Amino acid sequence: MNDAQSWDVLLIDDEPVVLEVIRRVLEEEGLSVAVASDVASGLAHRAGATCRLVLCDLMLPDGSGIDVIRTMRQRRRDLPMIVITGFATPESAARAREAGAAGFLPKPFTDVELLDAVRRALAGEGPE
Repeated sequence: MNDAQSWDVLLIDDEPVVLEVIRRVLEEEGLSVAVASDVASGLAHRAGATCRLVLCDLMLPDGSGIDVIRTMRQRRRDLPMIVITGFATPESAARAREAGAAGFLPKPFTDVELLDAVRRALAGEGPE
């Protein structure tokens, strides 16, 4: 796919298997997905300027999903973002929401949970 196009979702995660599975699930739902494996490449990706949603892992090799949220929030205040993490705690969920995340998904999550969170975020609805 071409960076010049408009994307539905920018997915940032450092685990190749997670990137592939989530990308596949979202594409099967008809969404276009751009992927990045760290904070720097996620923030540099042109999809960040055109996407409708960011899905970002909390723990990345060069920073935190919270860093991504804060930076993206400065660029696009209306951009919904969902944090995904295998290190879910009440504190990390609160930090993500305080930074501006529209949702927080602890790993492992089901395809149904993922799609429900994505649909709510794209519709402008907050988490349940």
